[in-house]
Amino acid sequence: MKNIFKIVLFFFLVINNSYGQRITIKRIESRLITNEGVEFIGSLKDKNNDLYTFTNWNNSGVLFLDNKIYKLSNINFNITTNSFDSRITRDKLFSFKTSEIDSVSINNLIFKNIGNSFYEVLFETGNKLFLKKYDIKFQQGIDNRLGGRTLGKTKSLVSHNYLIKSGEIFKKVELDKNSILDLINDEIDKNQLKSFVKKENLSYKKVNDVVKIFKYIFENSSNII
Repeated sequence: MKNIFKIVLFFFLVINNSYGQRITIKRIESRLITNEGVEFIGSLKDKNNDLYTFTNWNNSGVLFLDNKIYKLSNINFNITTNSFDSRITRDKLFSFKTSEIDSVSINNLIFKNIGNSFYEVLFETGNKLFLKKYDIKFQQGIDNRLGGRTLGKTKSLVSHNYLIKSGEIFKKVELDKNSILDLINDEIDKNQLKSFVKKENLSYKKVNDVVKIFKYIFENSSNII
């Protein structure tokens, strides 16, 4: 289903290429200089030490906003602020007003706005979604047992949470067998899932395999969370 969604998205973009607006870095700069309606898509800000999903800015992106598409070649997902930025210059960024964005595709990864927070959609069918939530965790420096200064600095690190959304219900899920099986209320369905995982030689710990597992669950069991 996820692959079908990507194919449909691809053809949608091709068909609507003449209608889509291309937001280039030069165009953003021009709008900022002339103060021409840039406020509806975002604002300029200084470079920061925020953490981002992608290691560089050479990313192909598409913003979906009010039934329109905006294409970019310089976009990244800001995990610290849960927003999307483009780099204008070495010291300047353009931050998009994410509250008005429906969804964003970056390098074929789909980020969806759910309750003014963005999640990567790993799999979706109907009103059921398997989601990845990017977050920040802090790693404290280690105390020096001999006294004196703490060894090492406190670090900000990227972390991930996985969630299932069924209708309006969210539930956090760990990538392990017990956590996934606990989502299913019916014992027969649980046993059938175990047989499916064994037959397909899938792992409860690998994201790509878990996507296949949830595809099976969503399509074969109505008794979840």
